[in-house]
Amino acid sequence: MTRVLPGAYIALSSDVLPQIKEFERVSTTVVNAYVGPALSRYLERLARRLAEAGYAGPTLIIQSHGGVGPIDESGRLAAGAVLSGPAGGVAGSVYAARLIGEGNLIPFDMGGTSTDISLIVEGRPSLAAARRVAGHTIALSSLDIASIGAGGGSIARVDAGGVLHVGPESAGAVPGPACYGNGSSAATVTDANLVLGYLDPAAFLGGRRRLDRVAAEAAVDDIAAAIGIDRVSAALGIHRVVNTTMAEGVRLVSVRRGVDPRHFALLAFGGASGLHATDIARQLDLERVVVPRVAAVLSAWGMLATDLRFEVARSHIGDTRTLDGGALKRLFEEMEAEGFARLRASFDGPSQVTRSVDMRYGEQVFEITVGLDGVDWTLADPLPQIIERFHRRHEELYTYSLPGQETVLVNARVAVAGILAALPLEPSLPEASPVAARAERSIYLEGWVAASVYDFDALAPKQTIAGPAIVESAVTTVLLRSGERATVTPLGWLDISLPPRRRPE
Repeated sequence: MTRVLPGAYIALSSDVLPQIKEFERVSTTVVNAYVGPALSRYLERLARRLAEAGYAGPTLIIQSHGGVGPIDESGRLAAGAVLSGPAGGVAGSVYAARLIGEGNLIPFDMGGTSTDISLIVEGRPSLAAARRVAGHTIALSSLDIASIGAGGGSIARVDAGGVLHVGPESAGAVPGPACYGNGSSAATVTDANLVLGYLDPAAFLGGRRRLDRVAAEAAVDDIAAAIGIDRVSAALGIHRVVNTTMAEGVRLVSVRRGVDPRHFALLAFGGASGLHATDIARQLDLERVVVPRVAAVLSAWGMLATDLRFEVARSHIGDTRTLDGGALKRLFEEMEAEGFARLRASFDGPSQVTRSVDMRYGEQVFEITVGLDGVDWTLADPLPQIIERFHRRHEELYTYSLPGQETVLVNARVAVAGILAALPLEPSLPEASPVAARAERSIYLEGWVAASVYDFDALAPKQTIAGPAIVESAVTTVLLRSGERATVTPLGWLDISLPPRRRPE
């Protein structure tokens, strides 16, 4: 083929996704063929410019599964990088979990256009075997991330029935919210937050850009007039609607996966999350919210805290009552050998391997992925242990299992990871006396209240701040509501405790 079409980018389904299900295999290969040429050219230019600048080290690209890979691998399997941005946030959250000593986290990344939500259980992120991106199925392993069309730029509108909606349409960066002063007249979440007093128009981006309060008020007034309420009620409605949408996103990745979110802390990052995180936590009965000092750039930070990772998958379909356990063991060994060959081409260091399978009950159409940590592979037949793990995982997800029904193994999966050097430990802040609030501002909660305003970057370790309060930095703002208390960690992060929600007698 290369002789006939020299320089052509070729995507083979047997190389991109060597497993059954024709539609998923074709769709993934088509996406790979579409994205691959553009990504490969970009990465080649990047490598060339880095070399010209004198950089001689490796260049690694974040992948949808949360690991990184070399440039040639990333170009060959381009469909594996389509969710690389959100994956960086999850990788950063895994590292943050170690720093704060909390293995059960809900990463909550709210930016200008969307909010990405995922789940970390006992320090490990959740993976999905297939995702839909822009309407196209990509059946490569990726982090299980729910993307909600709700961000600071999400546009509010009132439908013909007088119902308020927020998003998924977004004002984007240009023209952006009405308060940006770029000519937009659509009310957004950011405009509502400005009307409610949560944002200081003179402190946005550290004062480098002043927000237009008059434009924000005019945009919110249009919403208020359409519903027949006052300006503040309209702004509060926008704020509450978007919070409810994002709370449903958290339920999507937790409750619908068989996980009780009340046993988790919310890790809030992205520039817009700090104004919404505690209200979302209250809706979910969470009692802890953590806001990193690096909240606005945690996704980029996380890309430095992950490892090289190579995924290998093979279809090995059959009723587990008739499958050969020894043949399955040999298949895993072959897959591991392939993964290590790809790893050793660019890395010679410590490594680890994880195995999993996709399984279903005989009459089902879709499979679930089952981790195989703890399976005794020295046994002649590991299948009974694998089947038991499948029943347990099915019950976790769907509240029931059927031990007497036939089980079918569909795909075998191996992930080979090269353990990269750990990030330098984050330095603790020097001991200092608590700093006083730098100002006081009127904000709207259940009514207009006076809130103390603090400089995020000036806070001292162990300092506590009681709500109502606003904590501001150049790139994010955090809202503490009445009854909430934030403690500054040694790293300068905010560890926010929420009051227990009173439940009906």
